Amino acid sequence: MINSKEKKHYKKAFSMITAIFTIVIMASLTALIMNITGKTIKATTQQYQKEQAILLARSYTELAIMYAMSYERNSSNQCIQTINSHFGASSPLGYDITTELRYIGKQTSLANCPRQIVALTGATGFDNTMSLIIDTYVYYRDFDDPLDRNITFHRRTLQKL
Repeated sequence: MINSKEKKHYKKAFSMITAIFTIVIMASLTALIMNITGKTIKATTQQYQKEQAILLARSYTELAIMYAMSYERNSSNQCIQTINSHFGASSPLGYDITTELRYIGKQTSLANCPRQIVALTGATGFDNTMSLIIDTYVYYRDFDDPLDRNITFHRRTLQKL
C-alpha cells in the first residue's frame, strides 16, 4: 500500500513530466511559426523585387520611346541605341537597367542607324512608317539568395513611331 508521503512524490513527478511535455509542445509550435514567418517574409520580398523590376521595365520602355521620338535622326546624328541606368541603392544593390533600341523603317530614314533590323524599301503602307523594337532588361539581386545570383527581368515592346 502507498502511504501519503509517496503519493506526494508521485504528484510532483507527474507535474514535472506535464511541465516538460508542455514546454516541448510550445517550443515545437514556436519553431513552426518562426519557419512559416521566415518563408512568408522571403516570398513577400521576392514579390516586391519582381514588381519593382516590372514597373522599372515599363518606365524605361516609355523613356526609350520618348528619347527615340525626340532624337533628331539626320545625316550627322546616329539613332539612339542603348540607355543604361541604375535605380536604387548603390551597386550591387538596387536595379541595373539596360534598354536596347532596334529600328524598323524606311531605308532612307535609317541610314545612320547601326542597329536597324529591317530597312524597308517600298513606297506605301507599312514601308513608310518607322517602328522600334525595345528590349528592356532589369538586373537585380535576390536579397535572400545565398549564392548571390543576379535575376534578370526582360520586357520586349514593339512601338510604332
